[in-house]
Amino acid sequence: MISRKTPTDSLITRAKRDAKRLTSPELTYTQALDAQAVLAGYPDWRTLAMANGERNVHAGSEFPLDPVLPVGFNNTPNDERSEKELETWWERPFIVTRNDREFDVYCLDGGAWDRATWYCTADTVAEAVRLGKEKLASVRESRNTPVMTMRSGGGWDLVIYSQRPGVAPRLVEENVRAEDITAALEKYKVKAKHGQ
Repeated sequence: MISRKTPTDSLITRAKRDAKRLTSPELTYTQALDAQAVLAGYPDWRTLAMANGERNVHAGSEFPLDPVLPVGFNNTPNDERSEKELETWWERPFIVTRNDREFDVYCLDGGAWDRATWYCTADTVAEAVRLGKEKLASVRESRNTPVMTMRSGGGWDLVIYSQRPGVAPRLVEENVRAEDITAALEKYKVKAKHGQ
């Protein structure tokens, strides 16, 4: 009986490299991955990949691996989602194992009106987590950047829109004259930099 190896990121990377090398007309990449998993003591590639993901999740990752999502998750307008669903999934990236044994990261963040936004594809769970965190930080930074909106009676308001359903825009500065827009944006940046 083969002893089960620890499902480290380096084991996953090495197995993928060896599987690519062994792929031929007689042995598909998927079959080669399964064979590498068996050599590492796992019944198949998916089990090894899941073990690697669980190891990383238990090591501090906040990204669920292959989670069971609510029915209709990727076919529900965001403003029709329950508060519980928004509390559970809003801005919480998750990882989905692909058939080719790569990992996709998705996040319900308002980037799409009715489904989770695709963030990236990675070779390992650890890489998926790293890239997913970078993308989420970029989304949050963009979301926290104020924009100017024209007032019905003239002038401009500086606002930050929340893409989460049910959350009103935050008014940063009211009734800004057109010639003062640049100064208002700079003033906001200075305050934000100092945490005000």
